[in-house]
Amino acid sequence: MSMRTLINFAVSIVITLVLIFVIRGLANVIFAVEKPAKPAIAVPVTEEEEKKEEAAAQEPAKEEAPAEQKTAAAEQQPAAQPAEQQAEQPAQPAEQAQPAEQQQAAAAPAAGDPEAGKKVFNKCKACHFADKKKNKVGPYLLGVVGRKAGAVADFKYSAAMKAKGEEGLVWTEENIAKYLKAPKKFVPGNKMAFAGLKKDKDIADVIAYLKSMKE
Repeated sequence: MSMRTLINFAVSIVITLVLIFVIRGLANVIFAVEKPAKPAIAVPVTEEEEKKEEAAAQEPAKEEAPAEQKTAAAEQQPAAQPAEQQAEQPAQPAEQAQPAEQQQAAAAPAAGDPEAGKKVFNKCKACHFADKKKNKVGPYLLGVVGRKAGAVADFKYSAAMKAKGEEGLVWTEENIAKYLKAPKKFVPGNKMAFAGLKKDKDIADVIAYLKSMKE
């Protein structure tokens, strides 16, 4: 390759580079975009927000109460009582004790129906009379309410029932109700084979019937 050809090639490269830089500079000048000082689209503010902003600006800041006022308020509050005074104050009872009459009424079984009790007593007729002083397998029950346990003279009681009588057991309505509910539990070792009445109403009715059968 001749020297002239090399010179022409180098000149072509230089001219090309110059043209590129010139074109880029002109493009930056022609297509330059200035940023607006304010946004092109304004965001609308509602009347309610404007009112809130105005109210917030007009509302004065709450001033903190002076230290003197705080001290005066603290002095006006009553001081807590010492532990000794609190201990000396008598404790309030949770509930007042019921009179003896009310306690006995609560322990007594509900009033029963003698006529209904007479029907329930059919379960006992095989071993007891309730209308006359005559023993069967068990002692007669005429006048049993209020009678001492093991008190029928001509009946052979079990040792357990005799012992209860000697201890002072009396056939009150409460004791009869407990005995009819669970005879073996109330007087362990007695010889009555009857398992007991399960319904409280039946027990109350039988007691009402026995009370009506007086000597």
